[in-house]
Amino acid sequence: MRNRKDKIFALVAAGCLCLSGLTGCGEIKMSPDNISSKSDDGLMGSVKEETDASDESEADAAGEEDKVSNDMIGRYVSQGYENPSFGFAIALPDTYTLEKRTNLELNADTIEASNADSTYDWIRSLIALGSATVFEAEDEDTYIGLNIQNAAALDGATVWDEEKTIAENSVTTEEDIKEAVGEDAQITEFQNNVEEITFLGEKHYAAQYTFKNYDVPFYGVTVYLVNKQDPCYLLAVNILGSDLDAVDQADQFFSVYTE
Repeated sequence: MRNRKDKIFALVAAGCLCLSGLTGCGEIKMSPDNISSKSDDGLMGSVKEETDASDESEADAAGEEDKVSNDMIGRYVSQGYENPSFGFAIALPDTYTLEKRTNLELNADTIEASNADSTYDWIRSLIALGSATVFEAEDEDTYIGLNIQNAAALDGATVWDEEKTIAENSVTTEEDIKEAVGEDAQITEFQNNVEEITFLGEKHYAAQYTFKNYDVPFYGVTVYLVNKQDPCYLLAVNILGSDLDAVDQADQFFSVYTE
């Protein structure tokens, strides 16, 4: 069972990052009756309660790359991450392993490789096309991934919608999970909702979901942060795990960035 759990965990984590690149002004994927506006101190909100009960030219692309600064992409630090542009830092316990931004240098130090000039250039090129993962870490039961998304490339828009609209348009569905996991999935007890939460001391909206696969529970939440200085960009904070309390309390690793 442990091997099956690890496989599903990895597949869903990868699938969530792919899905998080599809946010924006598309069709709302859930019933408005399931959308909650209740505030909650934890990330999972009502999910916890229910569970417990036009092509761009090369010049245009270059212009987009120039707009995405290193500060917006953020930097790896010892056992964590800092993002001055979005205004937060992450400090993780030693149980978490940081994943390199690129596997082109398999034997390179994780922090050094992730903060290399060539890696920043590579990430900028991906953001110019739509989205890029800028940070990943995981422990035995919880995955944290950050994904920057470019409205101009994804939707042809100069700014993102309100965060609530983004969350409502982007909440993971049962079909999304099945597509991410594959034909062997046995998904049961799927639920999703959108919740207003307190994150980094401010109100934001989180798209949440929970399900079982082969009776193994999984809990996921994505918080959408539109960049205040340049609302053409947002950062999706993806947290996935098999322990509800661990996912719900993962916000304790995030803090407001200070120089």
